[in-house]
Amino acid sequence: MTFKGTLEQLKDLVHQLGIPTHWEHKGPYELCLFDDGISNLKLNWWPASGELRLVGDPEVRETVEQRLLALLAS
Repeated sequence: MTFKGTLEQLKDLVHQLGIPTHWEHKGPYELCLFDDGISNLKLNWWPASGELRLVGDPEVRETVEQRLLALLAS
């Protein structure tokens, strides 16, 4: 997945998932931690390349990834 917008735009998209999150700056990338109390999902975003990588529990990750892809496409 890729996203070429701003951090604020990405935060707005992730917010539309309806899952509590918090963000941390990690040098070359931004990290979004999902605070759902169920999974260990994390979204890594490298602004320079636009690469997005969702990592964590496969059961939850696949559903969230599909929802995120739909938001990115709209």
